[in-house]
Amino acid sequence: MTTINERIKLLVEYYSGGNNSKFANELDISEANVRNYISKTEPKFSVLEKIAKKFEISFEWLLLGEGEMHKPKMQDSLHNENVRKSVSFLEETKNTNNLTLLEPIQEYVCKMPQVVTVDKQGNDNVVLVPVKAQAGYLTGFGDPTYIKKLPTYNLPNIKNGTFRMFQVNGHSMHPTLHDKSYVVGEWVENWVKDIKDNRLYIVVAESDNAEGVLIKRVLNRLKKYGNLYLKPDNRKEYYNITLQPDEIKEVWEVKLYLGWELPDPAILYDRVCDLEADIEYLKDKLKGKN
Repeated sequence: MTTINERIKLLVEYYSGGNNSKFANELDISEANVRNYISKTEPKFSVLEKIAKKFEISFEWLLLGEGEMHKPKMQDSLHNENVRKSVSFLEETKNTNNLTLLEPIQEYVCKMPQVVTVDKQGNDNVVLVPVKAQAGYLTGFGDPTYIKKLPTYNLPNIKNGTFRMFQVNGHSMHPTLHDKSYVVGEWVENWVKDIKDNRLYIVVAESDNAEGVLIKRVLNRLKKYGNLYLKPDNRKEYYNITLQPDEIKEVWEVKLYLGWELPDPAILYDRVCDLEADIEYLKDKLKGKN
C-alpha cells in the first residue's frame, strides 16, 4: 500500500463492503469526506485516530503502510498456533476426535489482500498476473513495488469488489479453460464460508503437493477435515491436490473468463453416444448367451 488513500479504500471494502455511506456512519463523518479520503485527500489526524480506534487498526500500518493492519494480540497469536496444529493431521489419521480441534478455523482463514491498486478516481484497477510473472507472484503478492510493475486494466461490470486477473497455464482445466486464456477472480475473504463446492477458484499456494497459481475446481472441507481439495477438469492427465490452510496464500473466485476458444459440446455428446452404443452391444451379447 503506497498511499493512505489506498489503505482507507481497502478498509471501506473490508468493513463496509465498499459502501462509503455505511463506512461514514460508522465514523460519524460525511460520505463526501470518505469519497475524498479514498481518492485524493489525506484525512486529518483526528479522523485517522477515529479509524484506528473504531476498527482497532495499527497506526503504523494506517500512516506508513508498514506491518500488520490490525493491532497484534497475544490471544490471536496463540489461536493461530493452535489452528496450525489442528490442521496438521495426515489424511489417514483423521477421525471424529480431530474435528473438535478444527472449530476455530473460520477466524484463521479470514484474510484480506495485502496490496490493492486504484486509479485516480479511487476505482479498483484489475492487475494482470501473466504466466511469466506467476513464479514471482508467489513471493511478491504482498509487495506493492512488485504489484505496481504488473499490467492493469479496467474491465466492464467488474466493480464493488477486489479483483485480479490471472493467465491460465497448461491444460488441467481443459475443455473448460484453455491454455493461455485469462480468468478474473474476486477476492475471497472467508474461506470456510465463501468457498463453494465445485466452483472455479484461483488458489495461490506453496506446498509439497503443488505451488504457484492453481486454477481448479474446489471442494471445501475446511470444517470437516481442515483441507481444500483442488480438482482438474482434465482428469485423464491430471490429479487432485490437497491443501491445508497454512499452505495457502490467497484465494480468488473465478467471475469472468477471457479466451479465444469455446468448449466444444460435441466432445461430451460423442462420449455419451459411444457409451450408449457400448451398453447396447453388451446387452445384445448377454441376450445371445441366454
